Amino acid sequence: MATKSGTVAIGPKQGAGTFYAVRFANESGRPLNLHVTIDFSSLGIDPENAAGLFREIWQRFTRWYAYQRDQKGREFGPFDGYAVHEHPEYGPRHVHWVMRAPEGTRAEVERVIRSRVEKLTGFACLGRSVHFQEVGAAGQLTKYTMKGMQPAAARLYHVRPSNQGFVSGRRLTVSRSIGRAARNRAGWTRKRPG
Repeated sequence: MATKSGTVAIGPKQGAGTFYAVRFANESGRPLNLHVTIDFSSLGIDPENAAGLFREIWQRFTRWYAYQRDQKGREFGPFDGYAVHEHPEYGPRHVHWVMRAPEGTRAEVERVIRSRVEKLTGFACLGRSVHFQEVGAAGQLTKYTMKGMQPAAARLYHVRPSNQGFVSGRRLTVSRSIGRAARNRAGWTRKRPG
């Protein structure tokens, strides 16, 4: 649900598209396996500036990723991921970033993300403001990260909705590699239960 300068909830189409993106990644043999949480409040970042800062982090990381794949010839495949911003009333302004780290690169990916955040914020020590967690079941994690959906839409996906506050800027981002256009090009359609 959008307002002039931000959103108060994830809309039904955005929510559905994110669930489909995660399924498409799984069915394409590229499951999302790394959950990154960045707590902007702990870093002292103004909530109004958090979305712009994260966009720059995402862009710098994906440039590094593309360089590794295209210039160094590493078998990374496309960059797959999505990010959801939250700012609950009594909680920190933060983002959940769920991605695929190519096999054997988790430590390197974590180091690169930390270095980009450090460079952009000017902090030499991030502490627990940037947290990494291995993803066991991407579908279950998606239900958690999508808790900011509009309640009626959330129930359709068996998500327990929770007010995640007003977020200025873009609330949800899905990488092009698993977005609607990529799914259409691949002829992918969601399978209906049986």
